[in-house]
Amino acid sequence: MPYPFDPEEPISDPSNSDTAARAWDERRESLSDWRDLSREVVVRLGELSRWDPPETLLENPSHGLTHMHTICSMDDLEPFEMIGYRPFDLFLTMYCAEYMFSDVGGAWVLDEDPGSSTFGRFLIGEYDTDRPEATVDVYAAVAAFLEEPKGRSLRKLLESLQESMGALVGVQDTSYP
Repeated sequence: MPYPFDPEEPISDPSNSDTAARAWDERRESLSDWRDLSREVVVRLGELSRWDPPETLLENPSHGLTHMHTICSMDDLEPFEMIGYRPFDLFLTMYCAEYMFSDVGGAWVLDEDPGSSTFGRFLIGEYDTDRPEATVDVYAAVAAFLEEPKGRSLRKLLESLQESMGALVGVQDTSYP
């Protein structure tokens, strides 16, 4: 289940060439597919973590906090990728985004500002009615988080996303009923 494009690779300004304009149009058209993929990945995560039904994790992402925290705190994620959590950065990006959508609100948006460092990337947006242009780059946050050594705290990552979104900071773990 790979990314539909390399999230680290910048996209060219569509006004520069026909090729760039076509690539931009494809990216823009793929936003709804990206939103669907995000939901599918979290349902797949629900299957891997044995939720019954697996959609429970999509409906209540906080139910998976202990499970995901345990995985994230490990130094070597390869064993988890070998059993289906591949690529792990995609699973974690989608999980964190769906957690934020459930907790704070918002949706996946496409950065359409050619002057932005995240131009052409899918970001969390639409969560602040006072600042409709506000976005958070959840992929960048996850990539930096995964570079941290063993003992990473998923709770701290989620709280940093909440803070970036201007929301009240505090993660609710509903893993155990």
